Parts: sequence; C-alpha cells; structure tokens
Amino acid sequence: MKYFTLQTVAQAFNANKACTKSKFWGLLSILSLINDTTAESGVSYDFNTTRVSVFLERLFCLEDVKKEYSGSTTWNIILSSKWAEKVREQMLVGSPNIFNVIVWYFRTKAFDDEIDSTALIDAFLCDVHISRDDASVLFDFTPIDLQFVPALYSEQDLQTTLGTTGKNITAEGNTIVAHAGELSRAPFIQTLYAGQATLECLIITPFKFSDYYNGGAPKPQAPKCWQKIFFGTPGSGKSFHVSYIVEGHERFTFRTTFHPDYDYASFVGAYKPVKDEGKGELTYSFIPQSFTNAYVTAWKNLDEPVYLVIEEINRGNCAQIFGDLFQLLDRDEQGESEYPINADTDLRHYLESEKALGKEHDGIKDGKIKLPKNLHILATMNTSDQSLFPMDSAFKRRWEWEYVPVDPMNPKSQFVITIGDKRYKWASFLVKVNERIHKLSDSEDKQMGNFFIKSDIGVEEFKSKVMFYLWSEVCKEYEKCGSFFKDKGDNDAEFTFNSLYPTNEASSKRLQGFMEYLGVEEA
Repeated sequence: MKYFTLQTVAQAFNANKACTKSKFWGLLSILSLINDTTAESGVSYDFNTTRVSVFLERLFCLEDVKKEYSGSTTWNIILSSKWAEKVREQMLVGSPNIFNVIVWYFRTKAFDDEIDSTALIDAFLCDVHISRDDASVLFDFTPIDLQFVPALYSEQDLQTTLGTTGKNITAEGNTIVAHAGELSRAPFIQTLYAGQATLECLIITPFKFSDYYNGGAPKPQAPKCWQKIFFGTPGSGKSFHVSYIVEGHERFTFRTTFHPDYDYASFVGAYKPVKDEGKGELTYSFIPQSFTNAYVTAWKNLDEPVYLVIEEINRGNCAQIFGDLFQLLDRDEQGESEYPINADTDLRHYLESEKALGKEHDGIKDGKIKLPKNLHILATMNTSDQSLFPMDSAFKRRWEWEYVPVDPMNPKSQFVITIGDKRYKWASFLVKVNERIHKLSDSEDKQMGNFFIKSDIGVEEFKSKVMFYLWSEVCKEYEKCGSFFKDKGDNDAEFTFNSLYPTNEASSKRLQGFMEYLGVEEA
C-alpha cells in the first residue's frame, strides 16, 4: 500500500487554493454521503450532519487528534437542473485540475501499489457520486505528476509544509478559529444555504421536500452493488463501515457470524422439535434463520432496503453454507437474481405457508426463489485470519470487495495508553508499530487497525490485548522477531513477553522503554 507524498499533498492544496472555494468542499462532503450512484437534478437526498463534520475535520483540521462530534441530525438536499454549471460559476475559479482535488480529498487514504490515474478518477467520482458528464463541466482532466510513499506523513509536518499559522484552515488557505467540522461557524456549509445565488445550485433544508412539495420526491434506485465484502486488518473499522450503511434501517437488518461449525441449516433454517404449550407435546416446525428471515422481510417490504450482515465470512465453509444459494448472487441490472433456483423441500414448504409469503407470492412462485433488488448482503473479514476453508473464485467473483485501510487519524479512535506515570497517543503508536510490522513481515495483513482497542486503556489491557497480539500473531511467524521487542531505557536491549509479568514497576518501565524505542508520542 502507498500514500501521496507530503509534497504532493502540499502542492495540490496550493493549487486548489487558487481554484476552489471552501463551500465547494462543503458540497463535496454532502455529495459523498448521498445514497445514489450519481447525484441527479431534482432528486431529494438526505445526509447526516455528523458525518459531514467528520469529513471536513479530516480534510481541514491539521491536528493529530481530531475533534469528536455528536448530536447527529438528518438534513435534505436537492440539486438544481444545471447544478454543475452553477457550481463552477459560484464555487470554482476556472477549472481546477481533478488530480489536485483528488489528492487533497484522499490525502490520508492508502492505495494499492498498482493504482493508476484512471482508477484514481473512478474512485473519486464514485465516492462523491458525480457523473463523468458533470465532472467534465467542473474539472480539468490534464494529468499531473503524482508521487507516492509507503508511509503516511504527520499532520504536524503538513502544517509546517503549508506554512499555516493555525491548525484549522479553509480551502482558501486562511486560518480559522472554529474547527472545520463546526458547521454553524465554519465557512464550508453555512454559505451553501445562505444567499439567493446559491439557490441556483442547490437547496438545503432540515425537512423532506416530498412532505411539502410534489417535486423532489426520492427516486427509488438500487445501489451500485447488492453484496459487498469489507476486508482489512483487525480493528480497521469494517464493522463500523457496515453500521454506517445500515444506520436507520436496524429494523430491517439481520446479522449472523460464520464459524467452522456453521452450516446451511444454521444459515437458512431447518426443522426442529418445538413444544406445543397447549397440548404439552413435541412437534416439528421449520425454524428460519438469518438468510430466510432477511429473504421474507425483503419480499414483504420491497420499498425498504433490507440488509443481511455476515461477520467473519472467511471463518466458515462458504461453499457448504450457501450451497446452491450462491447462484442467486448473480444479479441483473435491476438487482434481482438472474438465475432463480428451486427451493429445497423444507424451505419451499415454509415460504409457501401463510406465516411466510404464501404459494402465489413472487418470492416462491413455482417453487423458485430469487433475491429481490432491495436485499443487500454485507460481509466482513480480517485479512490476518488464516481461513479455515478456502473461498473459491466462483464465489468470490460474485461479490464487490472494499478494502478498509488503517486510519490512525480517525477522530473516533484517538485513544490514550496509560503506562505507569506516562500517557501515550494510540494514533502515534499505531503508525510506529505498523511500520515495524510491515518491515518485519513485508505484509500489511498483520497490522493493527485504529479500532483494535475501543477506548483509553491502561497497562494491563495493553499487555493482554496489544502486546499479546504482537507476540502471538506477529512475532511467532517470523525469524527476525528478536529485533522487535526492545527497551530504549536499557540500551535497546531485547526483552521477552514473559518479562512483562508479573505486573510491577519494572514491567511498566520496560513498556515505557518500548514506546520510546518505537518513537511513540506522549499525550
């Protein structure tokens, strides 16, 4: 994996400073959150204000520890018929180079080593939901020189390179007192719903347009993909990504976790003995499981998105668990299964029953089942886990895959590690220790994500969770591990995991020496 160089990011910012206004980036933050393939005129979209705040904080706050935001609300946006042209007139100066915008937009993102200019543009336009046609109105597509490095720069280094006098800046380069994400004070969003001219671009309201106007009704549209696997290192935030997607739809979300003993019956359902409370007798009934429950709910609520969430998908035998259901994962352009399959006898009888769908329902017509377009399957997997069962290529190609990189700057993971009389920044530890892991293993699979821990921790949890992981999952596989655990306070002497026990002042001093050896910043 690789990141844009500090110099590339600084050059992009200075170029954007001459071409883009702050409110343009406020608009991008909103467009990135809409639920559509590409933003369209006259369609009502909603967005989460807290996520907008986090977006702007990530881009325009140059503090290592970002501010946390709460009190989330939902607002609505509708774009004008010529919104791209009006945005260019009011929020841009000329045509900014799209690559400079991409660099600043993705300034903390990790990319695959094979990433090229075309893939960068595609990733950006997909992320902000802007069509190629609208992008051609907004941006200059002339290629520029882009440089990459294997490690991310620090926010302090960026601040120094940009020569800013404060840690909170605008797109125009001036310092502001308010944090970037404070919407009521910062210049990014407020100017989008203030003034007559802006109405030519868009309208932002705290209510749904469809509640008061005939126009602006939400357009039913299936998302770009209907099943996706989020993968990455432990704690990178895969489940966090899923929670964002299903937010507000918890009533239509069904969850399960794969494991080595999980099978088709655990996923779909099976006949089980049930006690008849009235007669005191045992009878056998089909007990539906997560897949069947999601399937029935989706067919009964075709106007609502329904989510089947599978955690740790690579820990189960997917071929056995899905069986012939995997054929249903082939979707047509509308999102329905291209190839319906015959339901097995037990499943068919249940789906044809009145408590499920009924015999004449499209979801079981003629004994066949197919996934409706509103049923989405989201899964997570740790790349560090050695799959107990292989995931064959026929199964894998039916999924969209999204890598979730480690993000030490995530404002929700700015934890503190307390060891003895010292406190260390979790974000700084992540950067330093992941550099060591990468150097040791030549791989990113064993690195730790920003949500590897969930809150501030003390020395005991640090030893039992973090240090144990480094010892048991990272160092045991490599011969070079002798150089991993070193104590700066003891002339870089190597130490063992066992030497951290029992808990005493000496073990805390050793861990402090380890932090100093890595170069971890104190909080």
